[in-house]
Amino acid sequence: MFKRLKGALTAITTAAALMLPAAAAHAQDKFTFMFPVKSVLQYHPFYIAQELGYFKQENLDVRFEVANGSSAALRQLIAGNADAALPSPGAFLNAVAQGNDLRWVFSYEYANIFTLVTPANGPVKTVADLKGKSVGVSELSGGEVPLVRAVLRKAGLGENDVKILPVGEGSALTVQALQSGQVNAYSSSLFDVAAIEAAGHPMQVILPPDAQLYPANGIATTAENLNKKRDQIVRFTRAVAKGIAYVKANPDRALQMAKKLGPEEFENEKFITYGWKAIQTLTTPPPALKDQPIGAHYTEGFKNYHDFLRAGKEEEGALPKDVDLTKALDSSLLKDINNFDRAALK
Repeated sequence: MFKRLKGALTAITTAAALMLPAAAAHAQDKFTFMFPVKSVLQYHPFYIAQELGYFKQENLDVRFEVANGSSAALRQLIAGNADAALPSPGAFLNAVAQGNDLRWVFSYEYANIFTLVTPANGPVKTVADLKGKSVGVSELSGGEVPLVRAVLRKAGLGENDVKILPVGEGSALTVQALQSGQVNAYSSSLFDVAAIEAAGHPMQVILPPDAQLYPANGIATTAENLNKKRDQIVRFTRAVAKGIAYVKANPDRALQMAKKLGPEEFENEKFITYGWKAIQTLTTPPPALKDQPIGAHYTEGFKNYHDFLRAGKEEEGALPKDVDLTKALDSSLLKDINNFDRAALK
């Protein structure tokens, strides 16, 4: 009897041992992703991908973290506290120029997040019309200020030709400054402009077309991560691409999901219309990328933005030296990232 019991225990132990590798194979890989700011509205495809279980389908246990801006997000990435991040191109290019071996592997936003507008039907129709006038900005240290100075220079206007005044981030103060004539134009993020329009004040864009196509945020990682965790990065980004495809196929359903996931950002019904339109503008690829895979890089826009940063002053976040975009912009993952059935997401 003892021999039979011992044999049975041996069989059970052997069977359990054989099952362990299979169980381990199904364990989800942990993956930490760093956002520059907290915003379900701006980054809703990521949150929707998580809500719909796309990361789990890719065998990933994803944790979202939020940094205090793009530069901080990259510092966390470089320090090894994140597997990938979603920085602005300016922060990314500066980090690379400073000697960090980073790769931009997936483009998420293709339009400039900053814009330059004037009241609709107002007298200012072009940047050149701003001579002798004033431009409002969110704050003098805002990311839009270098853009304003650059487009003014390109239009032949010097620092003495146009005043730049801080008037807030699409607030009542901003509206008052525009209505009173304290400022004749306003530059800030698309979302700040959306807030002004939601308050009943239509605006017109006077930012030159080439500046409108400066890229915004994209997924970046380190060269080391790309080498050691390529498969995880592909699976994570494929889930994000699924989220983007789902939103495109189901915009109304996606909006309702975003409202549920980030209710505090969707309290103002009027703002929702303009804010949702703003993020669609940001994430829509330019015509040059028609029929290209999700996440393809708009290299011309990146090059133009790179040159813009090189032409500015260092205190404005300008690049200290050229960056090799053929190396920094990595398209090697895009084929695998887009290897999924879009029709199944509808």
